[in-house]
Amino acid sequence: MNDANRRSHAETRNLLSNERTFLAWLRTAVALMTFGFVLAKFDLFLQMRLLHPGHHPLPAAGAHNTIGLALVLVGVLTLAAATFHFHRVRQDILRDSGHSAAHSRLPFVLAGLLVATGIALAIYLWVGPRP
Repeated sequence: MNDANRRSHAETRNLLSNERTFLAWLRTAVALMTFGFVLAKFDLFLQMRLLHPGHHPLPAAGAHNTIGLALVLVGVLTLAAATFHFHRVRQDILRDSGHSAAHSRLPFVLAGLLVATGIALAIYLWVGPRP
């Protein structure tokens, strides 16, 4: 196998690896958005079915809605950032520069957003909803 074939195979492996990483970020984004939606709507379900079986209240704008919305937004940001990062790394692989992936802040920024959202959710669960 000559150098051109080795480089072609290595480039293909790197491109496929980048795509697998991108797909993992997409699954994470979808999971975050789904969990946020469920969290935001779960309290409404409890109000409708358990507390007031014959009465259908309007959705309350409580902390559960705020935290659920925050998770949905973190999921959307994850999707946008992952897409941007995927294209940037792909271009670097094709140009054979290979330096952008080593300097990415994407995982740290998204981890920070998730930690902040998780802390807000923990506080909400500890304190409970306010009447």
